[in-house]
Amino acid sequence: MDNQKLAEFITGLGRFNDYGSTVAQTQKALEDKCTSHLNQENDDVVIFSDCLKAINKVLNLEFDINSIILINAQFDGDSDEQPKNPGRLRDGLKYPHTDKIIVKLWPGDNGIVIHEPPVQVDEINLKKIVDIWTESEKTKVEAWQLFARLACLQPFQDGNKRTALIAANHALGTLKNQDYILPPTGRHFNQFMGDLLEYYFYSNTPDEDSALSSFATFATTYGKLNGN
Repeated sequence: MDNQKLAEFITGLGRFNDYGSTVAQTQKALEDKCTSHLNQENDDVVIFSDCLKAINKVLNLEFDINSIILINAQFDGDSDEQPKNPGRLRDGLKYPHTDKIIVKLWPGDNGIVIHEPPVQVDEINLKKIVDIWTESEKTKVEAWQLFARLACLQPFQDGNKRTALIAANHALGTLKNQDYILPPTGRHFNQFMGDLLEYYFYSNTPDEDSALSSFATFATTYGKLNGN
């Protein structure tokens, strides 16, 4: 593995959770196998360690429903940003206090606009997303669409965007060749997140495909390995 590229991947993944360590610090932690090189004031050590566990767990497996679940199951580090039950699909009817999720999108005229993913998620939900990928041409654009569909579904209690990014790279084969897809940096990251939330808003509406296409096109253009 090229440690610089892997460090860039971990740093890119960490953008979803305010990862504060630099690529150089992350690369040093990889080379020395020592997390003391990382920023110790937030969740960097947990994000770093759990990302490595997830990659190693699925690296030589086929991309499927089980591999998606296995990725999230590795997010068991000590942090409030972790699922309380890693790898368990949400059941908001059985566990309403922990599994019923509402995603706040933006302020609206009548309060905060929200996205409400399915209350219950099962393997059928994941299979639909996996099947779309299987039947696709497996391009980077379609990998970003896979990421967005998984993130929008919110199949787990927490760590959904991290799970979706690792899963999309696993599906694309880039966990091995390290030609990773990553979210952009700087102001482009803000638009990336805005477009993702807009896709959440339009999911299950006639405008869903257009919102998904806009997100994936932008992500492919600006989500380069070395940022922008």
